[in-house]
Amino acid sequence: MPRLADRRARIELLRAAEAAFTERGLAAARVEDITERAGVSKGAFYLHFQSKDDCFKQIVETFIARLADCVEPPPVVFEAERASVNEYFKRLLAHDMEVLEFCWQNRALLRMMLAGGGGTPYAYLIDEFAQRVARQVEGRLRYAIDIGLYRRDLDPSVIAALMSGAFDRLVRKLIDAPCRPDIAAWAAQVLQLFTHGLLAPEVRAVADQSVMEAPPRSARQTADPAPASASSSERRRSKAKTT
Repeated sequence: MPRLADRRARIELLRAAEAAFTERGLAAARVEDITERAGVSKGAFYLHFQSKDDCFKQIVETFIARLADCVEPPPVVFEAERASVNEYFKRLLAHDMEVLEFCWQNRALLRMMLAGGGGTPYAYLIDEFAQRVARQVEGRLRYAIDIGLYRRDLDPSVIAALMSGAFDRLVRKLIDAPCRPDIAAWAAQVLQLFTHGLLAPEVRAVADQSVMEAPPRSARQTADPAPASASSSERRRSKAKTT
């Protein structure tokens, strides 16, 4: 009688395999490394997967499905005509933060897939996913233009390519960071940069700029010393006059 697949064992194998692949790479990781981590036999591994490559492909496909769910926001986020401009921006900010947080939490696997090293043959799936996201962004831009939120002189295909490319580079920078950055500040800066130029003039005139977070502390620290420097110059001029 053939053995029946154990769903819990499969989950443990997938978790163990992801850890082994991200630590050692697809080529260097062995089936034995995976089964030892999962606490099961090699026979149990081959009961669920045809090969090590098949196991990795399932991990990648599952990850991309989860990423797609995260990137695709609930419809309420883009129902701008039912909310104020400020509420619309708050929804966008919360969504962008959620996406960046997901990428940070899964940075090891994402870094491995994007790098294409260690014998990982599925980087093309990320490229296909990026193209699909770019098409989604273009559709949302067209919608925002149609309802008067964004400028009518924009070319949605060009703006979508620009935004998608910028987010791609931002995610790569995020997953290579040695420690967790201020994701909320990153998302706020991106939102401010893109939306300010996209808004229709009449919308920009009423937008509440408080939705766009204050500049990061480092920027404020850079800007603050100017008054002190001016005060020093005034003291020197005063001293020269006294002399």
